[in-house]
Amino acid sequence: MSSISATAAAVPRVDAAAGTAAVVAPYDGGGPYLQGFTQLGWRTVAVLPEPRLRPLAYQATVAPAGYTGTVVHRLLRHTVKALRAIGVSVVVVGSAAGIELAERIAWHLGLPGADPASSPLRYDRGVQAGVLSRAGIPTVRGIRTTSLADAVAWTQRFPLPGYRLGPAVAGSPVAGAVCTSDLQISAAWPAMRRAAAGYTGSAHLLLTEQHSPRQYTLHSTTRPGQDGRPEHLITDAWAEIRTSSGQLDRTDLLPHHGLLTRTLSLYAMRALDALGVMCGPATARLAYGVDDGASDGPLVLSVLTAPVVTPADEALRRARGRDRAADAVAPWIPAPAAPVPAPAPQHIVRVHLRNGDVLSAWTARRLRSLPTVVAISERHIPGMSPGAEAVLSSGDLRAIEQDYRAIRALDQSAPTTSWDRP
Repeated sequence: MSSISATAAAVPRVDAAAGTAAVVAPYDGGGPYLQGFTQLGWRTVAVLPEPRLRPLAYQATVAPAGYTGTVVHRLLRHTVKALRAIGVSVVVVGSAAGIELAERIAWHLGLPGADPASSPLRYDRGVQAGVLSRAGIPTVRGIRTTSLADAVAWTQRFPLPGYRLGPAVAGSPVAGAVCTSDLQISAAWPAMRRAAAGYTGSAHLLLTEQHSPRQYTLHSTTRPGQDGRPEHLITDAWAEIRTSSGQLDRTDLLPHHGLLTRTLSLYAMRALDALGVMCGPATARLAYGVDDGASDGPLVLSVLTAPVVTPADEALRRARGRDRAADAVAPWIPAPAAPVPAPAPQHIVRVHLRNGDVLSAWTARRLRSLPTVVAISERHIPGMSPGAEAVLSSGDLRAIEQDYRAIRALDQSAPTTSWDRP
């Protein structure tokens, strides 16, 4: 494991007066920073890596509409010079592809941000695991390596019923593989290593013990406290529910003050501290134990310090008063207003559709006719939706479950020709 470590440092708040923010490698749709800064009267500049520097997972060729300027990144010194001339006062991560570059740019400009010497701690699961383990934070056992021989040797040291192989970089679109033998690991290795290198820019793979299918996603925002040191706030927590084959079936919003949410939040915030998360949004993924029952408590799987955008964001705002755009910019400049709680509890469920990555118009119309469906993602959107999905929201959980069953019946009855595959 890498010896990179995180060092806590005070993070100053930026003055609230209108300024200019550089958003490094923004999402195609602009992401929460564009909306959040624009609402406060700030200008935004998109920093786009030139094509040869972009991993396949990030292919934005032009800045999304709404940015007041664009800087194409080729060499660091040129990018820093251009942003200094513009008068940039904040540098933020626009997507997972911009984490390391944003931290380096901020450091060279003398602006608030995390230590660029430890950037992999904010996106590389293998590097994170080593630091978390040394900090006494439970995580899965595993090995981060580019060598198949080293991976096989590790399985001989730790013979287990099953392993999980995937890219070391968190948030990668490359699907992991469950392997039960060295033969299966060897078979999956070459293609996965090529895909990881192409999509993330790193050929490192992570081989771990097979963790529990009870998995959770926690979104957070970090801001400087009164003493300048980071304070973490968990904004929302979600439980992933999978089929017997391991396919993601639905993602349910957890009660904000429930015991499970509080327990998971404690582990996530410990991880954020250990990994040097200083300012801005982050997504933590946790599992509850491993398949062999060796651990029955939460395990931290990964942390990714990139802004999150999901099809359920508007439903979350209506249910909890949480606004992704306001949460994204609040750590950098004072928020204009505190979230307003919803007058009544609202349940939110993201139903992941099984029959394709792109919805047909016929299927989309059927979904929109259901009473609790409030949003639809009709295709895979990098950084936003892993595939087509429907968002259900209501104060009546029974109504949600009824529509959920209707969607699954639609999955079964829809002819395969009604789903357009790319």
